[in-house]
Amino acid sequence: MSSEQPNIDFLAGGGEMGALTRAYDWSSTPLGAPETWPQSLRVTVRLLLNTGHPMFIWWGPQLIQFYNDAYRHTMGPERHPTALGQGGRECWAEIWDIIGPQIDYVMAGKGSTWDEDRLVPVTRHGRRENVWWTYSYGPIDIEDGGVGGVLVVCTDVTQQHLMNEALNTQTRRLRQMFEQSPGFMAVVRGSDHVFELTNAAYRLLVGNRDIIGKPAREAIPEIEGQGYFELLDRVFRTGKAHVGRRMPLMLQLDAARPPKQLFVDFVYAPIVEASGEVSGIFVEGFDITDHMRAEEHLRLINDELQHRVKNTLTVVSAIASQTLRGTGNDIALKKFQDRLAAFANAHDSLTNANWVAASVQEVVEGALAPHQTGRGQFSLSGANIIIGAKQALSLALAIHELSTNAIKYGALTSDHGRVEISWNESLERDMPTFRFLWQEIGGPAVGKPSKRGFGSQLIERVLTSDFGKVEVSYKPTGLICRLTAPMDQIRAPATLDL
Repeated sequence: MSSEQPNIDFLAGGGEMGALTRAYDWSSTPLGAPETWPQSLRVTVRLLLNTGHPMFIWWGPQLIQFYNDAYRHTMGPERHPTALGQGGRECWAEIWDIIGPQIDYVMAGKGSTWDEDRLVPVTRHGRRENVWWTYSYGPIDIEDGGVGGVLVVCTDVTQQHLMNEALNTQTRRLRQMFEQSPGFMAVVRGSDHVFELTNAAYRLLVGNRDIIGKPAREAIPEIEGQGYFELLDRVFRTGKAHVGRRMPLMLQLDAARPPKQLFVDFVYAPIVEASGEVSGIFVEGFDITDHMRAEEHLRLINDELQHRVKNTLTVVSAIASQTLRGTGNDIALKKFQDRLAAFANAHDSLTNANWVAASVQEVVEGALAPHQTGRGQFSLSGANIIIGAKQALSLALAIHELSTNAIKYGALTSDHGRVEISWNESLERDMPTFRFLWQEIGGPAVGKPSKRGFGSQLIERVLTSDFGKVEVSYKPTGLICRLTAPMDQIRAPATLDL
């Protein structure tokens, strides 16, 4: 290169902005031609053009502007490329109240500035946008010791800011849910189980004592010896969760009163870090004391009701016996008492299930109990299906009538005869359906009876009403009775599980 050629090698490279900077008529600005620029400006412009980090320069009293390709991507068409060589106040009038004082601070030689995640709204693509920046303003010194300009190193952190806001919102929501949860919750850290977090329900459980930052054995000393500390130690040591059901808990909530007896369901879940180390335990549970008391009260009521029902049925049986005795109706009396006994057995099953529902297995076994011969003539198989109280009573009475008929006329008149009873739930036209089968095998040939007795009427009327479809077949190989009902029709009503 000859001495007559201007030395502007410092403008080499820089992509689109490098080309625009080299093509710009700098001689028409107060800066003059590039070859006359101060050395500090040359060095800084070269640095700016050849870095992938967004950078911007304001130079001189007019704050003439330079920027690179990385910064260009943060600008809209409103400023690019016209911002190149333009004065700063003119270019950034809409945000000068924010950046002007910072530029003045640096140009006055007072040092640099630093802003992190700061909102600086700018107009881009025809609309004002909220943009968050992390940026620094640093001085560019000149040879006489003064400050010639300001170097801006910046990053548009808007996406990160919005993500952090969303995360913070979610965190606040989770904290609110944690605090307001009806179950008691706490987080303990370390091998001493130091309380880090508790929610309102947990604070209420332990009498609103101040336990944050305290080890569990110091915070709730009265539960020593009840097994809870040992469980915390084991979960922390093994990393395996523990589930406790109906655990008794004694708490000293008031020094002037005796300890309070509670019952709790709870989970101790280990908090496992990415390294696999257990750092703490998450505690969650429910005070079920009131539920257990209500359950015990309901049990006492059921026991009393069962006692009264049995007394009533005994009185009814005695009245029937006194009324029919000596009238030659001993057979009718026996039938009546047997049916009453079957009804009582069904009531026992319902009492055990709080008078709401009973399992088919329990109903069948109760109804068959008086008819078992010890020869294994009844075969039962079926799923664990729960049916409503009304269906349980009618099914028990029907099985009693079928058993009595089998003993008198059907399969159980023979030592080789047997009865197979089965039930299940299956899909019929995409609808859950209950199926029950009574099938007699190995007895004498049977035919349809010439007259309809109580058993036939019970099966045809009551079972049809309570279940749905009932089919009775008097085949030579043995009697068959089928029940079919939609599961929704025979399920017990939903109740609170105490």
